[in-house]
Parts: sequence; C-alpha cells; structure tokens
Amino acid sequence: MAMTTVSSKGQVLIPRQLWEKHRLTSGTRLEVRETDEGLVLLPVKRARHAPAQIGWRSLRGCAKGTTALSDHLIEHRRKAKR
Repeated sequence: MAMTTVSSKGQVLIPRQLWEKHRLTSGTRLEVRETDEGLVLLPVKRARHAPAQIGWRSLRGCAKGTTALSDHLIEHRRKAKR
C-alpha cells in the first residue's frame, strides 16, 4: 500500500509506481469522488471533441476536394454585377 501526504495547498503527490501503472501524465484531469471509505480519484476520459471544437470547427475539411465554394462565389459575384 502506497502512502502520501496532503500539502498545505491541498495537493497530493501520487507515488511514481502508481502514476506510471495508470499512465497518468502532467495535466491529466482527475475526478474526486467521496465514498463511505474516503476519497477516490478517477481519471476523466477525454471526449472525442472538446466543446470548443463543436460547431464550425467540426465542419473543417468536409468540402475538401470540391469546388462548391468557389463555384458559389463566382455565381454570387455574377449576380452582384447585374
């Protein structure tokens, strides 16, 4: 059983053998759950797309290989000249 100490800032050092075993790296987000036995740390699984990437960014590359946008712009310019 590994032991650790809580710092004055509330930080906990996870022993090396445990963070290597569970593949934790700097910046890994952990969920803290309170149970009847105490606290449990669980790695937060990353979503496929972060919320900031949902929306326009999710469309990136969807028209790649087509001339639809340039065709639309040419048609729009033609109509604007009339």
